[in-house]
Amino acid sequence: MKKAFSIVMVMFLLVLTASTPTCARDWEKYPAWVEITGARRVYAVGDIHGAFDELTATLDTLKVASRTSPTSFRFKWNGADSVLIFVGDLNDRGLHSKQVYDAVMDLEKQAEKAGGQVVVLMGNHEAMLLNGQVEEWAKTLTSHKKQHYQNTLDSFTRDGLDFHEAISEKGVYGSWIRNRPLFAVINGFMFTHAGLPNTPVTKSTLAADFKDDIEKGNFKVGIFMNHDSVLWNRDWWKDDVLVSRNLKVLGVMGVVFGHTIGAIGDKGRIVVRDNRLISIDVGMTPAYGNSKGGGLIISTTASDHMVFRAAYPDQPEELLFSVKMPASAYPSARRYYQAY
Repeated sequence: MKKAFSIVMVMFLLVLTASTPTCARDWEKYPAWVEITGARRVYAVGDIHGAFDELTATLDTLKVASRTSPTSFRFKWNGADSVLIFVGDLNDRGLHSKQVYDAVMDLEKQAEKAGGQVVVLMGNHEAMLLNGQVEEWAKTLTSHKKQHYQNTLDSFTRDGLDFHEAISEKGVYGSWIRNRPLFAVINGFMFTHAGLPNTPVTKSTLAADFKDDIEKGNFKVGIFMNHDSVLWNRDWWKDDVLVSRNLKVLGVMGVVFGHTIGAIGDKGRIVVRDNRLISIDVGMTPAYGNSKGGGLIISTTASDHMVFRAAYPDQPEELLFSVKMPASAYPSARRYYQAY
């Protein structure tokens, strides 16, 4: 009887162990979405895709960070208490995916010490890195795009790392990517990788679905491969009714997104539609050659208006629009004051 009980207990523990993630995410430390109010200066950068020189030029133009030396793969944070947000897709195509991750992870720590914040969102290419698609395409594609993915693997092995170990759950890069938020809301504007979903849902529902899929640990299914949701969706901006419904359900004024070069205007530029859609993927990777870089600056005036500008290393800065900060975006102390 005791022997049978022991066998049952062993089998139960084996099943429990198999179904429990080896590196469970701390959701308090790494929430599904980041919400920031009262940010006086926000910088946003679109898809980098391994383009380190163009990233350098972008951050230098924004004056938020500078390269420590012409040959280094590190930056010095110059942004004080500013917020710098990357909307995902740091990897693939360019030569320096691993080095971009190194630099951004380091900036994240520097900014925190200075009272600022670096927010890096999950992109569809981060999902592809974790689910094996990047490695598969590096081996199987027959077009020139094969090299786009081989470049990612090479960026790790060139620095003496085992690629699989590096992106595993316990690996430095794999664990960091698995802890990225799906989206952010800053001063009443939503930031996501691809934009808005085809089925409007609340922020809480979107975050709950993301949390469930993260905990399953299978990046080949769910929100990570859902081409109608915020990591992959395209063409959603063509439906004004869908856009309006999404913004209302989400409770945000607008959305800042990457993923699609030239989504709502010219390739290589940051483009705005109706003061509520801001497309920031300028195609900075040399694999595309659409741009030398560029980023979005959102500054807040003394009268609590948010001014949106586009800044480029090789083009004049452009004023995009200005809008009154919503009451919900004020810090709690000032929100109380505004109510009276």
